[in-house]
Amino acid sequence: EAEVNDTMVVTIKMNENRLFKQVKTMGCDDNKSNANAIDDTDTTTTPKYHHQQSNDSTTVAISDSSSSNDSNTSITTTSTNDVCQKIRNTRQIMEVYCLYRSSKTMKPNHISFYWNQISRIIDIKTAKSNAHFDCPQRLRRNPTLLKPLVGQTIRYMSALNSTSLAVTAHAVAKISFLTRKSIIDSDKLWELLEKNIIQKAITPRDEFSPLECANIVWSFAKEFGGNSRRQRGGKTAFSNNCINPTPLFDAMIKELLPKLHLCNSRVIATTVWAYATVADNHHHSGAKPGSAKTASAVLFDAMIPFIMEKLDEFDAHSLANTVWAYATVRHPAPELFDAIVKILTTEKTIEDAKSLEKLSTFNSQEISNTVWAYATIGHPSSSELFYAVSKLVVQRISILNSQATNNSGGYPDEYLHPEASSMATSSNKKLSDTFNPQVIANIVWAYAKLGHTDLFLFDAMSRLALLKLHSFNSQEIANTMWSYATMNHPAPEFFLAVSNLSLSKLNMFNPQELANALWSFATLRHPAPEFFDAVSNLTISNLHAFNSQELTKIIWAYATVHHYYVNPNFTSGMLWEAIQKVESLESEQIVNILWSVAVLNSIDAQSVMPMFSEISKRYHSSLSSENNHFQLSSKALSQLHQASLWYSDEHNYMESLLPSKLREECYTDFISENTTISEFQREVVKSLKSLPGITIIEEESRCERTGYSIDVLIKVHEQVVAVEVDGPYHFVGYSPNGATMLKQRQFFALGNTPLLSIPYWEWNSNTSHSTNNNYNNNATIDNNW
Repeated sequence: EAEVNDTMVVTIKMNENRLFKQVKTMGCDDNKSNANAIDDTDTTTTPKYHHQQSNDSTTVAISDSSSSNDSNTSITTTSTNDVCQKIRNTRQIMEVYCLYRSSKTMKPNHISFYWNQISRIIDIKTAKSNAHFDCPQRLRRNPTLLKPLVGQTIRYMSALNSTSLAVTAHAVAKISFLTRKSIIDSDKLWELLEKNIIQKAITPRDEFSPLECANIVWSFAKEFGGNSRRQRGGKTAFSNNCINPTPLFDAMIKELLPKLHLCNSRVIATTVWAYATVADNHHHSGAKPGSAKTASAVLFDAMIPFIMEKLDEFDAHSLANTVWAYATVRHPAPELFDAIVKILTTEKTIEDAKSLEKLSTFNSQEISNTVWAYATIGHPSSSELFYAVSKLVVQRISILNSQATNNSGGYPDEYLHPEASSMATSSNKKLSDTFNPQVIANIVWAYAKLGHTDLFLFDAMSRLALLKLHSFNSQEIANTMWSYATMNHPAPEFFLAVSNLSLSKLNMFNPQELANALWSFATLRHPAPEFFDAVSNLTISNLHAFNSQELTKIIWAYATVHHYYVNPNFTSGMLWEAIQKVESLESEQIVNILWSVAVLNSIDAQSVMPMFSEISKRYHSSLSSENNHFQLSSKALSQLHQASLWYSDEHNYMESLLPSKLREECYTDFISENTTISEFQREVVKSLKSLPGITIIEEESRCERTGYSIDVLIKVHEQVVAVEVDGPYHFVGYSPNGATMLKQRQFFALGNTPLLSIPYWEWNSNTSHSTNNNYNNNATIDNNW
């Protein structure tokens, strides 16, 4: 479910090789680079689509910069030490290449040195600081530079010890990532790495340290995992028959389980990230209840007490990666998630000011991954964390706004309190973090998924999204729209910009994203006629690509906004596709489709007979069964009543397709709907009473034939007239929405009473343009009449 992540590759130094302690200062610096982990945001009207979409992760990988002592080759001689030192001293790709070419002999223990040094040199941060930014580009242009080293690595692979294998695997994965290009003969190289690592793992005299295990699983996850370079290039991870990760990952679990007490926070976070990253391809805990747990599930279980014990040692990267990993594989860990909430929401008093010390160290990607994890796992005790995150995010955005415009954005004092400012400004790095599109989409998705309302957060995010909209991909657009619609939080400027920009990106939207976007426009009653036209024209020949839920949402969206014109072929095509999938549709989805067809009223009524028949079949089955699986909400029963009116009464098929008892239930539920009298309605009634020749017969009257409630029933010169007072909820822009049009059409056709509609915007317009409001509003009634 859901895509693109910044990955913080944090390299730390291994000190296992005492021989090189004296040159420790030349080891790997802490480096950072961007990578992709995973993201999915399903956004829809039903819960099963809501896990989306959004799952990103900031990964923490560990780079071994130490040398490797090969068990078969002594490196105690001065000449060997000199070679390794020369490799460490190189600062450019060509220096390494020339040193390699000038070497008369290649010893196995040199191999990991060469690979590790190359990965250090091409690291983007190192390249920038050394003013040799073309290092990655050099390898992209001429990947054959590494061919001799690859050949020697393949040749000496069986002679490498466990440390050398771990260092080499990590370096090769890092080089592939940084250059965005596969190394020459990489499949053969990875095949042999995997084979020899497994062999070392099962050999009693060889074993891997926890750090080496973390490096190895990180490397294979980076090269082949859920959103790796290979997958982004269209190559399925582990598609090569020679590369099957399960034995290697299982072997690393066996190595790790007895050594968990030796794992530090970064080793733990990197390990669980790696296993979660490959979980899309090789299931984690998907075993059926009662069956044996998978090896990775056993590892995740075993990790929990050690994580809890060392939780105070976890930095922002490690905490974010850990909760992301557990959520990605849907591994239950409620006590762990509770403990992390406590750590992140614990206040620390500094000089009479309170701040959330740990949470203030999180950057936007880490915040995004954390709230995504809590929303994805559906953790029930997340409100305190989400409230704290809201204040921190809004505070950072307000500071960025004030720096750019000298305007904090009008947020309340609790969001702008000095201690909140100390949280947001804890480091320049955090403050300069400007929230990329994926972060924005995932944060609002997480809040919508858990139903956590924060008006100021959503307002701040919509402004940011509007500024960065050109950088959003189709999934981020759809997920963000879904989040605002789910929370019923209007963002008119953002939605207007989306309706215009998306026209040029429409071919990039997949069926689910199109369905979510249409559903969002309709739910928030935001007019987007050009977008609706474009979608119908684009998809009319490709409706088979939509699943039943997407078809339901699309036809419901067109009906809800009452699009001014829907191609009958488009409507009939969607209905035909839905009928083919009718047995997989939920009962409420079938009712949604029937109601939508009734609103659009553009196809032959008899074409929906299979849908009515399926509802009737399920209803009869529920009566004869002890387990009543046929359940419709009150809203669905009301919609079914309207669809039945459309078929049997509007189209003169007097014989209803619904069982009489079910039709009675629908009618009873329809007329029992609660009604409230608005202030707007009271004003209209007051004006009606002041007009000569008008008598108020009844307020909130009920039409017996249709069951519709009428706001006011009046008599005008012996003529009975129904009056509907239509507020904003009845319109999309200035056009009546689908529900309003269906009511007006059916009441007028079946109620045998003229209908007068008073739109709120006409009434308000007259009120605002004249001091004699009563006179002008009476004129509105006269004109409409």
